[in-house]
Amino acid sequence: MTWKVILSCQAIKDAKKLAQVGYQSSAEDLLKLLETNPYTTPPRYEKLKRELLYHSSLSAPLQEIVTHIQNLNHPKIPYADLNPKTKYFVRIVPRQYTLTKDNQLQANAILGTKPIVFFTTPEGFYGKSLLDIYLDISYEAEDIIRWQRDAEMVAVVFRYPESIVLSNVTDGQLLTPWNNKVYVPTWDNVFSLFHQLAQEATVEPDKKGEFAAEKTFFSTESLKQFVLNFPDAGKQRIKATDYATLKVTGGADWVYRELLERKLSIFEHFLGNGRTLNEITTAAGIKEQTGLFELVGPNIKLRDLPEIAIVNLGKLTMEDTYFKQ
Repeated sequence: MTWKVILSCQAIKDAKKLAQVGYQSSAEDLLKLLETNPYTTPPRYEKLKRELLYHSSLSAPLQEIVTHIQNLNHPKIPYADLNPKTKYFVRIVPRQYTLTKDNQLQANAILGTKPIVFFTTPEGFYGKSLLDIYLDISYEAEDIIRWQRDAEMVAVVFRYPESIVLSNVTDGQLLTPWNNKVYVPTWDNVFSLFHQLAQEATVEPDKKGEFAAEKTFFSTESLKQFVLNFPDAGKQRIKATDYATLKVTGGADWVYRELLERKLSIFEHFLGNGRTLNEITTAAGIKEQTGLFELVGPNIKLRDLPEIAIVNLGKLTMEDTYFKQ
């Protein structure tokens, strides 16, 4: 004998919220119990945790990281205590570009849309909501509303192949080969990486958009040469001048700065010191002066990573509500 479970209007609304934050499967398990026997003793209470959607293999270190990210009640790690010396990294991406409907890796799923991608260390996500993470990685409120609203996001926790190593270089003097390393994205390192990518870039006048997962491209040869021959004095001005002033002033410095944004995702909030610009203000009105560790490494297909785990972070939603007078 089975029972029919009928959801109230409020329960239907709550069900949508559960799905948004990654608890749909847990709720469905409870409903199945009710269908079988509504008088049964419910399972032991457990604190809500994020759902592990996919993993290729779970070594003990990766399992520990995943467990901490899943646990929203985990104590947050102070920024000063974050450790950049790790083999494991994390990046947030939209679920729709990563997994199929049955939570298998999409065949061509990649870390990002540029030849090099930004990520951070997993400890920075411990005990944090999706909104906390957005603010930690420099998303402002208008950016979240415009670009991230209703977008289901996942945390991709991964380890690179042994051939890709962490570099200690911060002054832009990249070692050969330069493209098998993880770097701290200082201004000097970014300038050097852009120069290396420009040397290997293609010229594609008819290509639309800025998607370039494997190789940088320019619309004209003159634009490519502009990047390759941009003077050191201009780079120093870009380092010393804030984004808004560069934009208003215009000229060659702004053209180069805008290309950094379009080609490498070096956005307005980029500090160039290896930390994100934290947008969180405490209850006392104090804004943190340090953020998460920021790292940059080669783009790669997710299926080529030796270890990977994908955790559901849910999504942020907004809706209009009307009240009758």
